[in-house]
Amino acid sequence: MWSFFKKNKFLALILLLTFLLRLPSLFEPYWYGDEGIYLTLGLAIKNGLLLYRDIYDNKPPLIYLLAAMAGNLFWFRFILLTFCLSSMVLMFKICQIAFPKRIFVQRLVLVIFLLLLNLPYLEGNITNSEILQILPNLLAIWLLFRTGKTTKITYFVIGLCFGFSLMLKIPAIFDLAAIIFFLYFLSKPQNNLWPPRNLPLIHRLIFLLLGAVLPFLICSLYYFRLNYLKEFLSIIFLQNFGYLSSWETGSQQSSILKSGLTQKLLFCSLVLAYLFFSKKKVYVRLSLLIEVWFAFSLLAATLSNRPYAHYLLQTIGPLCLLVGVILVEKERIRNLAILGILVLLLIFYKTRFWTYPVLPYYRNFFQFALGEKNKNQYFSYFDQKVPLVYNISNFLLTNYSLNDGRIFMWADESYLYPLANKIPTGRFAAAYHIIDFNKYKEVETALRNKPPKIIIVDKNKKDPFPELNRLLGEKYLLVNNQDNFKIYRLRK
Repeated sequence: MWSFFKKNKFLALILLLTFLLRLPSLFEPYWYGDEGIYLTLGLAIKNGLLLYRDIYDNKPPLIYLLAAMAGNLFWFRFILLTFCLSSMVLMFKICQIAFPKRIFVQRLVLVIFLLLLNLPYLEGNITNSEILQILPNLLAIWLLFRTGKTTKITYFVIGLCFGFSLMLKIPAIFDLAAIIFFLYFLSKPQNNLWPPRNLPLIHRLIFLLLGAVLPFLICSLYYFRLNYLKEFLSIIFLQNFGYLSSWETGSQQSSILKSGLTQKLLFCSLVLAYLFFSKKKVYVRLSLLIEVWFAFSLLAATLSNRPYAHYLLQTIGPLCLLVGVILVEKERIRNLAILGILVLLLIFYKTRFWTYPVLPYYRNFFQFALGEKNKNQYFSYFDQKVPLVYNISNFLLTNYSLNDGRIFMWADESYLYPLANKIPTGRFAAAYHIIDFNKYKEVETALRNKPPKIIIVDKNKKDPFPELNRLLGEKYLLVNNQDNFKIYRLRK
């Protein structure tokens, strides 16, 4: 390995920069809601609860299993660091194949990828499914890019990479669809002999799909044995259709038409049809695959019309490679790449994606590291509520043992649960899940059947929960008041 890095000093520098850019993320406090949910569900899994049935979120299981393996935020972010370092190596190897002998182009693409992947601008510092799935996607593309004889096992492993990506988040199916579309419609044996034609197309597609569905089949068999398969499929697939439209409708109820999915698929189909009917006029090779991959990934990133910056992380692999395509390819392919980037910029402007400051983020870290900020000031940079939630966690850890059972929190600061090493009463780790899915009755039943020793209520939360107020009046005493957070204890 040492000799490899001696021969590739630029890659070694890139990996060092990746580590340094991500170093502050290892020392962030618990503050990000989604990470709080992942770690809460991971804690519940470690304590024997069945994912989805006993503790709920609507993503596929792999990110919760990673959170369970990590155990806390530091190791969760460390896992992300290893994913990002590996992604940098794979992008380096892909660039060597896609742009041979163009050292400047390879390095430029790698630097752009370094910045988009690791800076907080697109939430690159946060452990989300979109950034984790970059690694299996790049591994699949690298295996596909490699020249030489291609076997059935190769395509099975490529499919398996996409299968693991799907187990992180369902929109990875669009990355898989890009490969299938390219292999079936656009690859021709007379153009540069790529992909290798030693394996019939039907065999490639069969083994690709077998690998892709294997992780999902294993999960389905697991839930089938537990008589929870129907609910598992509903949560993973049908509820995600509701999620696509909920930004506009304010409801999680399934609505494919209102999600905009059909319109976006129609637009993407027109673009792909243009590529198909233009294939005789262009060289069908790696550059065209990159463009198809970018088109599908952009569709996936914008399905829900939500302005969350980390959704765009799914596009950065093909986006960075598009920059190389613009610099090395002939006019028709180059123009297609330029059009793709312009469409992304237009969508970015129209959707008004939320982005995050870069320099203040690093300034905050260095000020804390050098003693210019105390812990509360450092924590408050991320969210003004963070020091308050840490105070509540300390109160719980000091006054209540781990044997006191579950707690319940009517608030969206889900990271309190892993901070206090507690599991929520009922299936939901955040109040907005209860509100969005109208699960008040289910939660009330859980609270009355097994009343938690502690209930925490954010009084600033405008959404009413009258049944919770009645329960507090009947069975609980106010024992602590942390600003707008009220802590109630079950009466003896």
